[in-house]
Amino acid sequence: MLELHQLIARSFVLYCALVGLWGLVLGIRKAPLDGTYRGALFIAGGLGLVQALVGLGLVLTGLRPRDDLHYLYGLSVIVTLPLVTQILANRRWRATLVFGIACLFMMGLGIRGITTGS
Repeated sequence: MLELHQLIARSFVLYCALVGLWGLVLGIRKAPLDGTYRGALFIAGGLGLVQALVGLGLVLTGLRPRDDLHYLYGLSVIVTLPLVTQILANRRWRATLVFGIACLFMMGLGIRGITTGS
């Protein structure tokens, strides 16, 4: 199960990097937030949740991360996209650009989560 957790973590980092760069390109091109990009964001959030559930399974079996900051990084990944959605509700910023930056932020959280893990 630990190997699965590590595999999902690496996949999450790479996926968020790609979706983040895609969002930056869309934002620079002033493209609207369409269903395709929303779906990609949904997958990123889903990967974060799956990662958290696998991590919870590891904790229940007695395995703990090396540093307790690992939990903070995991929780931050899960709340990033909903918080960005709330922030964008009252602003006139380019949503694709902001979500792209948020995905790059999530990529960084994933990297930090990997470094504080096992």
